[in-house]
Amino acid sequence: MKKNNKIEDINEYKKKKKNKNKNRKKRIVFKKSRVILVFICVAGTVIGNLCGYSIVSQLKYDIYYLKKDLRAKEIVIEQLNSRIYSNYSIEEIEKMAKEKINMDYPKESQIEYITVED
Repeated sequence: MKKNNKIEDINEYKKKKKNKNKNRKKRIVFKKSRVILVFICVAGTVIGNLCGYSIVSQLKYDIYYLKKDLRAKEIVIEQLNSRIYSNYSIEEIEKMAKEKINMDYPKESQIEYITVED
């Protein structure tokens, strides 16, 4: 016996209603999980960038102090070289230049004169 055209069986109606509620709950859970996943991705990206920038800035500081240390050591080397060469006489330096580097005074053809106007 049919009571209503739309509803044939009360049990069938309850099942359809349960399925609708389950689907609605699944959609809500899916939307929430998507939002949480997006938030986690954004937070991970931000944290990764911050860590990267901190590493880069630390390396820049290291490079700065290493360059500063290198310059200080170059100055010490220049001072030591000047002490070494201050112990030599001009004749000894001239002799070393001629023997080790094959330096000699320029010939007349190698000299070029420049006139300067006052």
